[in-house]
Amino acid sequence: MNKLTAGLFVSHDVISRFLIRFKHGLILTLVLGIIAYFWLQQVQQTAQYQRLLLDPQTDDLILIDLGRFDTDRVYQAQFRITQVIAASEDKITVKQGRYTYGRKRDIKRAIQLDNLMLDTYFDPAPIEWPRAALTDYFARGAIYAIHRPNDIYVMGGIVKQRAIPRLHVPVAKYRLSPDNQRGIAHYQLGELPEARKAFADAAHKEDHWGQYNLATMLLAGEGGEADPAQAVALLRLAAARGNYKAQTLLDTLCPDNVACD
Repeated sequence: MNKLTAGLFVSHDVISRFLIRFKHGLILTLVLGIIAYFWLQQVQQTAQYQRLLLDPQTDDLILIDLGRFDTDRVYQAQFRITQVIAASEDKITVKQGRYTYGRKRDIKRAIQLDNLMLDTYFDPAPIEWPRAALTDYFARGAIYAIHRPNDIYVMGGIVKQRAIPRLHVPVAKYRLSPDNQRGIAHYQLGELPEARKAFADAAHKEDHWGQYNLATMLLAGEGGEADPAQAVALLRLAAARGNYKAQTLLDTLCPDNVACD
């Protein structure tokens, strides 16, 4: 235990002497390290902005300094927010915020407070920029940043409406005509002559389900006399319109049915 304590004191003394002896060098190294870190962060951020400007997309936020666009006037910082509403191969269209800020941090605060979601925030008149000019605008500071939303957020603020998921409502592959539905109702009630007439009305209007249903009644002689030849003709019409049941029934009937000749 005494040896361990003595060892700790010796280590403490060595470290203390080292820090005192090389204090200035360590401080300089630390400062240079911090500077290098922030410089690297700035370089990486600039490279990211340049990549996004090469491929702007709808809803991107492009932060601009109006004072850099007009080079004929004495410079005055006028920061604004624009948002891309359309992009093509040769130009982009943006909407511009109505509000001007004197400091970049005020832009960030406006975004974080969800100001962009106010109905009156953006000017309704769109602005068009040539895509080829975006890198030049960035080089001279007229565009100083571009941000792509992560879902609906930029810097923690909402900058676009979230798409509302819609329920998928399947559409029937075959739509039943009113006459065919009426025929089904009559058939289920045992009103066979009425069902046959309703199916005939549907078949006359080129409803392939009406043609199929009438054909089955003609084959079975339901609701009136049987007529196999007419039934086969109706089945062929229905099959030609894509009715798979009609085709299946034809395949079953025709090899051994003289009505198919």
